[in-house]
Amino acid sequence: MRHQDRGAEPEIHGRQAVTAPGRPQDEAELDSTPIEIEFAPLLAQMGRIMTSSEDIDEVYDRFTEAVTSVIPADRLSIVVIDSDAWQSKARYYAGIDVPLATLDAWRPLDGQVIETVVRSQQPQIVDESNVGAVLAQSPRLQDGIAAGLRTWMDVPVILEQTVVAVMRFMSRSPNAYGDRDQALGVLIAAQVAGAVANAQSIESLLATQAELARSNEELEQFAYVASHDLQEPLRMVASYVGLLERRYRGKLDADADDFIEFAVDGARRMQGLLNGLLDLSRVGTRGRELEPIESEAALRDSLINLEQAIVDAGAEVTHEPLPAVLGDRMQLTQLFQNLVSNAVKFNTSDKPRVAVTARRAGSMWEIAVADNGIGIDPAHFDRIFQVFQRLHTRDTYEGTGIGLSVCRKIVERHGGTIRPESAEGQGTTFRFTLQAVEPAPAGN
Repeated sequence: MRHQDRGAEPEIHGRQAVTAPGRPQDEAELDSTPIEIEFAPLLAQMGRIMTSSEDIDEVYDRFTEAVTSVIPADRLSIVVIDSDAWQSKARYYAGIDVPLATLDAWRPLDGQVIETVVRSQQPQIVDESNVGAVLAQSPRLQDGIAAGLRTWMDVPVILEQTVVAVMRFMSRSPNAYGDRDQALGVLIAAQVAGAVANAQSIESLLATQAELARSNEELEQFAYVASHDLQEPLRMVASYVGLLERRYRGKLDADADDFIEFAVDGARRMQGLLNGLLDLSRVGTRGRELEPIESEAALRDSLINLEQAIVDAGAEVTHEPLPAVLGDRMQLTQLFQNLVSNAVKFNTSDKPRVAVTARRAGSMWEIAVADNGIGIDPAHFDRIFQVFQRLHTRDTYEGTGIGLSVCRKIVERHGGTIRPESAEGQGTTFRFTLQAVEPAPAGN
């Protein structure tokens, strides 16, 4: 370890970098140009390391290995800073006696030793000359003393004039760090500042996504439990209202008959809505593992389920040979069933026609379900996939307004997208993508 004469005694918070008052850090009296030249390959390597992987811990491990080859440290930590909330958390530790219990715990910056570094945007050294005063200010550093560490060097990582992190080097050797270490630490911090901030942004985004996924899962579970548990009392209400209708229709006055009819219709519609919610929640909570399947088999299953509706409408459903895809056969059957059913139902022609085709689109197959029905105004394309959104009254077309929501959720669970192409009175084509299954290579 190196030790150099450091001049005048520091303030209580630690020794600051040698910088003229009012001058930017890169204009410090300490001439860093020779250091920049000497360590140019290392600095370039630091930049590459910090963008080498999406695994942040792996990046920090490689960074630590590189940086401690030139600034020796028995323990190194990276503390990320939230300047807006004025708080910090230890994001990474390496070396001896790492206090993992404090990792990723946000703490107020007030009163911490690194508060001085964040405010001044200058590195500082804590050594034998000032460690007593610093420990009095921040007793938490006693764990480092207990581990045998005698010298600290804190270096701010600055991006766009804001401290986004602090690198802390700790050594068992007394008075281990000097001006040259400070200057090199500042150069390294400048090289990796953007990557450190980007890593923190990625982690925040991943945490938000994880929380959103958890919330969505809880909502799906709630929808399933609520709609499932409501089925039994609703069946009882529907049963007794139906009994009233059968036993007393025509035996009471006309108002009573109307009231009973309203109750029967309301119970029937409520059952339809609950069944739709169950279908929607089950896409995420009851889906099977995706595996190679023949999409044509799923279409055939759906047409068997819709056979009576197709016959009653006098409809004609045709299809090309459909490809093998990665999917859940039951859910793809439901997807085809909803789309074909809508194509037949929302159709006023004498001969409803539905055509199912497929074409390759990169690593995906795009499957299209086209009809000659009433069409959809493009202004409503966003609405049609929302739960309970209907473009027509129940008197005109029956339905719950959930079917297309289920379709979109199934397609998205399969890693694809779904979109309509339509205009009023000109039919509708729904196009959705599914992951292709590549044929096995031929044997030798």
